[in-house]
Amino acid sequence: MNQADSEKINMVLLQSGFLRVNSSEKADLVICNTCSVRQKWEDRVFGMIHDIKKKSPNTLIWITGCMVRKTGLAKKYLPDDQQRNKTRKIEFLSDESGIFNADDMLFPRSPDIDFIFRIEETKYLPLILSELYHEKIGQEDKFDDYLKQVQQRENPFSANIIIQTWCDNYCTFCIVPYTRGKETSRNPQEILEECKQAAKEGATEITLLWQNVNSYGKQFLGKKFWNEEQSNWNSDIGKSPFRELLESINEIEEIKRIRFTSSNPHDMTRDILDAHFDLKNTCNYLHFALQSGNNELLKKMNRKHSYEDFRNMVFYLRKRDPLFAISTDIIVGFSGETDEMFEDTMKAFKECEFDFSYTARYSVRKETLASRLYPDDIPDTVKAERWHILNDLLLKSVTKRNQLMLGRKEDVLIAWEKDNYYFWRTRNFKEVFFEKQEDDLIGKVVPIEITKLDRYVLHGKIL
Repeated sequence: MNQADSEKINMVLLQSGFLRVNSSEKADLVICNTCSVRQKWEDRVFGMIHDIKKKSPNTLIWITGCMVRKTGLAKKYLPDDQQRNKTRKIEFLSDESGIFNADDMLFPRSPDIDFIFRIEETKYLPLILSELYHEKIGQEDKFDDYLKQVQQRENPFSANIIIQTWCDNYCTFCIVPYTRGKETSRNPQEILEECKQAAKEGATEITLLWQNVNSYGKQFLGKKFWNEEQSNWNSDIGKSPFRELLESINEIEEIKRIRFTSSNPHDMTRDILDAHFDLKNTCNYLHFALQSGNNELLKKMNRKHSYEDFRNMVFYLRKRDPLFAISTDIIVGFSGETDEMFEDTMKAFKECEFDFSYTARYSVRKETLASRLYPDDIPDTVKAERWHILNDLLLKSVTKRNQLMLGRKEDVLIAWEKDNYYFWRTRNFKEVFFEKQEDDLIGKVVPIEITKLDRYVLHGKIL
């Protein structure tokens, strides 16, 4: 998601006369596109900003992404008598004059920040840059709504398409609803047009993005369509809006692969699971977050699924395709996690045999519900021990799952090259490396025989 946002920012800057460079030392302008899910990540941003300014004092620094509440300029760019109104909540600018404020709470944390903007307000960038550089930069009236802005895709063959913004789930450990706002789904026709345009420009793979893509479209519909009590789609009515969107994209002739991430277990419906098999271009891979194998902890996290719900979906997918790849997110050491609770998560790893897991040690995120309700009562040494145990279990399951791929002939979309290797993904999202050929194969789908395992990745040869 951050990559897709960065591609939008890059397009605005290119059209405003900037060119991207490969190091901060060469840059006039450095953009920190941030994630604030974990407090540690947020703290790290300020260390990075300090280091950049120390090496390059004249470089302008801006922050965007999840850390930002309100677009504005540092106080040094404002009149001396400018009053500061501290803002902790999300605030949008009513017009372009609103940029003249230093209200965001990030400004006092570092004197090295020059300006801050919310990603939805990218259209104000030329105006802000004109103020900072004291010259006309770009066209201030050129850029439209954030979701309609074109991306400068890093890889034209694999396109990231944003279909929603933000999140409504309020998991107790998560800051995202407080920093990004209420979940809003994009108009399906706009999404379809962007997919078609990406296809015209060479994309053969589409990845649909946002926090909970399988809840896409719920605000378009009346309450009868959405079961608020169970917080999921009322399947008696018909197809879910996300299934309908997948079907529309599946009809685009040039698109050969459709992926989506991230999915929420409690929003998952049978028709979305079945879309992996019913539609010719959807890929046999799903990322959805379990977070814990213990139901008591899941309730404490305000997750609206049980482990049994999650496991049943995994088993259903694997029954239909034994090679179907599943990845997940896990938190170890959440408040009150006992040894017995952790054993439930270990059991989940053994039963579900994940193809990958993003496992994090719990750290208290300021301003979340968990930070106010629950003590961070698991010692760091215990968190570290549990983290290593799960990583060991993961490597075992990955090795077992990847062994199923040995000797298979798989079609691989070649999206990247590094040193003497081409690489990218099989349909079930396994990363494959193979020796580079003289022919330029970037963007092509080629048949590969899987010949070797290398921990989390595969090696193969072109047939």
